[in-house]
Amino acid sequence: MPGAPLPLSSIELRDPFWLAWQGAFLSKGLGHQWRQLEETGRLDNFRRAARGEKGGFEGYYFNDSDVFKWLEAASYALAGHPGWEGADLVEQTVSIVQDAQAPDGYLDTAFQLGDMDERWRALTAKHEMYCMGHLMEASVAHKSATGSDDLLNVGRKAADLLVETFGPGRRKGYCGHQEVELALCALGAAVGRDEYASLARWMVEERGSRPSPFEAEFADPVGKRLNEGYVPLVMARGTYDGSYFQDHLPLQEQTEAVGHAVRAMYFYCGALDSGASAGSALRTIWSNLVAKRIYITGGIGSAGRNEGFSMDYDLPNREAYSETCAAIGLVMWAARMSRATGDPQYAEWMERALYNAVLSGVNLDTDRYFYVNPLESRGDRHREPWFGCACCPPNIARLTMSVQRYAAYVSDGVLTIDLPWPARYDLSGGSVEVEGDYPFGGDVRVRIEGDVKARLRIPSWAEGTAGHGYRDVRSGETVALRADPVWFGCDPRVPDNFGRATLVQGPFVYCLEEADLGSATHLFFPDIQDTPIEVSRDDQRVRKCLKVGGRIGHPAATPPLYRPPSPVQMEPAEALFVPYFSWDNRTPGTMTVWQHAGQK
Repeated sequence: MPGAPLPLSSIELRDPFWLAWQGAFLSKGLGHQWRQLEETGRLDNFRRAARGEKGGFEGYYFNDSDVFKWLEAASYALAGHPGWEGADLVEQTVSIVQDAQAPDGYLDTAFQLGDMDERWRALTAKHEMYCMGHLMEASVAHKSATGSDDLLNVGRKAADLLVETFGPGRRKGYCGHQEVELALCALGAAVGRDEYASLARWMVEERGSRPSPFEAEFADPVGKRLNEGYVPLVMARGTYDGSYFQDHLPLQEQTEAVGHAVRAMYFYCGALDSGASAGSALRTIWSNLVAKRIYITGGIGSAGRNEGFSMDYDLPNREAYSETCAAIGLVMWAARMSRATGDPQYAEWMERALYNAVLSGVNLDTDRYFYVNPLESRGDRHREPWFGCACCPPNIARLTMSVQRYAAYVSDGVLTIDLPWPARYDLSGGSVEVEGDYPFGGDVRVRIEGDVKARLRIPSWAEGTAGHGYRDVRSGETVALRADPVWFGCDPRVPDNFGRATLVQGPFVYCLEEADLGSATHLFFPDIQDTPIEVSRDDQRVRKCLKVGGRIGHPAATPPLYRPPSPVQMEPAEALFVPYFSWDNRTPGTMTVWQHAGQK
């Protein structure tokens, strides 16, 4: 029986690491994001639509989704911290959204301020269902946090409109940017409407069939005009190719991770949530992804041209795209695969992505963000306070504010603990408490009260533990989950990493910054035979840094640019490595994840 996540109300998170991140969003990040929604006109789009105005839409056509994702994140904040001072902002925003919805349930301010006759005419490009999906997710979170039906009713009306418009016996159509599928399932479960999940399943199973509704839009003059920007992505060779948004084959026939990475992740989530027929396809796609198309940080989607996947072993460091939203999507998919299969490999990568490719997307103050997450910088990559396409900031906020949902799940009466953070879980037959300092080292203790069973994932990186995978635990049992720093190499088919190594401890990937080395990081050659020394920091998030011995080069910086080769002067040196997620929080400078290996 597939596992089910626990509601936030059943979880008391006690982990200092994640509580510190949530505290930062509560004190600064969520307020900063709301001001950006106001200052960039996203909220005014709703106000003008409510007044029945025409024209004047500001920003990208999918900007509504940023408001909905912020509402979801803020609702989680209210659920876990009822005294949070942002409660008034939440209710103001809910009211603004309510007022803008059309009588039939339609809500997309780009079309409401534009031409309503054009709605549903450009599903390829215009993200109408994607935005409504984020509305539905926000409505479920808001209902759970406040008990109010105000936003829930908005989400239900939008879902009802989709059910009346699309599906068997009605129109064949689904969104170019998947997301509504998983949202329909969440809303349907919250309100007891099976037809929502049925529509989601139909959308998943119809995708990739022919004729494609996306292809037909290019034969329609209105659709062709509205979809014009997508021609290079789906009509590059003059004929339709739907691989950009996973419409090239039915899901059951797909074998590789292709196309836009965020869309792919949400698609696979919707397939699992809706119970769509996927056969072994999701396992096959996962195997392709983790064997050939994923960064060691858990980042995915290496190519900027399609914000997604390119070819096997194409994993450049400096030009890595590795969008923050894609890593968030990977966490969402991996959690569902873990619950569906009970296979620990999915939680391994979920954990890796969480601690690295996701958290690198936000600074420690939670008010500056990376859209893309390179593994190398020459001092020219820095977080920004906001983006024109601002999908990542509210996305990382909603994940962080609900991160405890990913730690454990229940299946057949057993609590499976994928991420043994300090926490308490209240279940129907009792409770489970997890204590310790995971993943920074030491022991994990599990205490069980009542008629409850629990099992614990033993990560592959745990040293000195007999066997990895899941292990049944008794009340009061202590499990040692320690990790020493280790150097990892890379498959030589990845050109950027040939002859290089990277430093890892537990789930954390480490990097070298110029702020610590005092020189450009490419000049340092670590001694990978020596064990790095742990250096503690008084910070609940950047807890451990690693001191590494090696040599540093001092090449002659004199003209001419090109000259006969000459030995580089090498001197003994030490370098302090920091967790990858924490880079670019100090003095700007170069950064490298993969280091030279073997130089003496």
